[in-house]
Amino acid sequence: MKRLILLIITCYGLLSGYANTDTASDSLLQVLQTLPHDTTRLSTLNDIIKIEQNNYKCIQYSDSLMQEALKLKNDKYASLAAYYHLLYYYNRCEQDSVAKWIVKMEPLVQKSGLWDYFFDARRFQIDLYTFTEQYELAISEANKMKQKALDIDNNRGTVAAYQCLSNAYIGSQRWDEGLKALEEAYRLLPKNGNAVVHISVLSQLISVTKEMKDNYRQLKYLQELENVLRKFIIDNPSLKDGFADVFIFNEIFYAHYYLNTNQPQIAYSHIEKSKKYLTENTYFMYKVLYYDIYAKYYQSIKQYQQASAYIDTTLTMLKKDFTSDYAEQLLKQAKIWVEAGDNNRATTLYQQALAIKDSAAMALSNTQME
Repeated sequence: MKRLILLIITCYGLLSGYANTDTASDSLLQVLQTLPHDTTRLSTLNDIIKIEQNNYKCIQYSDSLMQEALKLKNDKYASLAAYYHLLYYYNRCEQDSVAKWIVKMEPLVQKSGLWDYFFDARRFQIDLYTFTEQYELAISEANKMKQKALDIDNNRGTVAAYQCLSNAYIGSQRWDEGLKALEEAYRLLPKNGNAVVHISVLSQLISVTKEMKDNYRQLKYLQELENVLRKFIIDNPSLKDGFADVFIFNEIFYAHYYLNTNQPQIAYSHIEKSKKYLTENTYFMYKVLYYDIYAKYYQSIKQYQQASAYIDTTLTMLKKDFTSDYAEQLLKQAKIWVEAGDNNRATTLYQQALAIKDSAAMALSNTQME
């Protein structure tokens, strides 16, 4: 699920928000009604948006924040309002809306100086190019972003640019170049810098080294991610629920490591650990990874019917919007049935997957020619 993983590793809780609870939101809304139209009100709106970041209320409150910030000529909160719009549309893969808000955000950032947020936003835009297989455009824009970040001496922008380059190289199967770019991002991380950025880079490294079957480096980065997470939550205990998806990711990729090193029982213990972080609010893509790792586990212990059933669950989830990943899962299911000795079923699945891949390749070729 390489394309799916590109979105997963792009942004972990960059809002560093609260647990998504109705109680916290309602409490702040009551406070908001009593506040005058000043900076305190803008700050409270900002806190509400952090809570509501995963639903449409985020847009409603971001609109209010933008309008009130512009009236008060507060460039900081106007920049943040633009950023929240971008994050919302990025999470829904709405490329045109992301581009629109980038244009609105840049002049505000030039006044407010919130360049870290702007480069995060550019990263959303560039990684959507990669996700839609516009690889050369993504590489070109990432290099422009890197130069701009270097010109103004912005470390976070430089790190993000290398992450974008890595995604684009890997998406176009240039794995060595992708890993090299990502390791440069890792090298540039400040020792005591933003923990969320550190988590993002480490998550990318874990994903890439897993795909490259580099077990040694995968374990190294998993252990480092675990340590960074532990320290971050000790320092910010109120944010633990907001980082549940990162804990799921960590446990699932530990499970991948142990399956790849022929230790299925240890892998299963990590899958079970990931379950405790799974809720109705868990991001869609983490749910896909959760069912996928169960399929891999059952395949490893030769319980093929159960493995195939878990792949069926991922197929249902991916069919509508993730055609390439859907085809990859069909190929995984075919391999399960080859191992099980049911070549007829496997052949049918291979044919379905290849037909989808051929159709997607033709559509991409036509788009590039246009």
